[in-house]
Amino acid sequence: MKIYLLGAVQGNFGDELNRWLWHALLPGMWDEDGDTLFVGIGTILDCKLPAARTVIVFGTGAGYTAPPADIATNPVRWRIYGVRGPLTARALALEPRLAITDPAILLATLAEFRGLRRRGVIFVPHWKSVRYGYWERICASLGIEFIDPCGDSKGLVQRIASAEKVIAESMHAAIIADAFRVPWIPIALSREISPFKWVDWAASLDMPYRPVCLPPSNRIESLRNTLLQWSVHANTMDYPAPTAVAQGHRMQFASVDALMADFELIGSRINQAWRWHASVGLEVLLKRLAGLGLKAPPRVGLGHSERLLQTATEHLARVQANAGSLSTDGAHARALERAMTRLEDFARDRRRGTPGPGHQR
Repeated sequence: MKIYLLGAVQGNFGDELNRWLWHALLPGMWDEDGDTLFVGIGTILDCKLPAARTVIVFGTGAGYTAPPADIATNPVRWRIYGVRGPLTARALALEPRLAITDPAILLATLAEFRGLRRRGVIFVPHWKSVRYGYWERICASLGIEFIDPCGDSKGLVQRIASAEKVIAESMHAAIIADAFRVPWIPIALSREISPFKWVDWAASLDMPYRPVCLPPSNRIESLRNTLLQWSVHANTMDYPAPTAVAQGHRMQFASVDALMADFELIGSRINQAWRWHASVGLEVLLKRLAGLGLKAPPRVGLGHSERLLQTATEHLARVQANAGSLSTDGAHARALERAMTRLEDFARDRRRGTPGPGHQR
């Protein structure tokens, strides 16, 4: 049974958890047999999954494009122990009870992360946002520790678990913070943020998702967010206008039907070849331009604007002062119990050699 490892995200720590978490939870159960594919943490339940005779799904989420078509047409191939949340369950036409939560909550059961001393506020952006903004410089000016989401995943878990508060654009930074009962504040730096996957997870813990939109820290970041509205990398259709962002706007997602409609639209855009190639080419260009600016001194960097930098700093300072969010202790306990129960079911089925649950509509 082979664990599916996503390889195109430059070491994003949320996806990298799959390399060691399952081995820590269920030692001795894994090998490289490609006939059975285990699909765990990540927004990876889509048509890009490699071929396998049997696919085991444990807490995985949908969010970026349409899920595999044969979940409906070939249910015997799929063994679904649970998905991330109710939106993924709905997208796959699964029974609501199969919405467990993100399995990264199971990190809280590992002894090596318990009893850590709490210290400081940390800022964890989405792995792509690291490329474009001056957020590391801004964090340094405010006494916030900037965390690169593409660093060592085990070290990042330890740092999140030991923080006093987490400012998170990275969803798994928020998931892990909540698992260890560390207050977290959701932010969005661009329309690449995926409300579908965030709401999917948050709903599994009976929480809303209301991210604070932060203004761009330089001209390239501003340009990128403007151009994203036509790109396949845009994951929200109603990102606020710059004037609303300047007023500290929080996005709200009260309509599940609207999120499901956006999910279908986003998936259809990704399948447009011309849009895909144009989007990839644009990202390459912007990344190169931003790289030139990020390597230079702040007042010289390409795309630098003292006004944008100051405004972004002021906004992050206001966010830093917020108390943060947490799921209730009861909701957290119920979600952890669901995940633990399904993990025990999976382990029992593997020991007995039984096939486990098939796709249940």
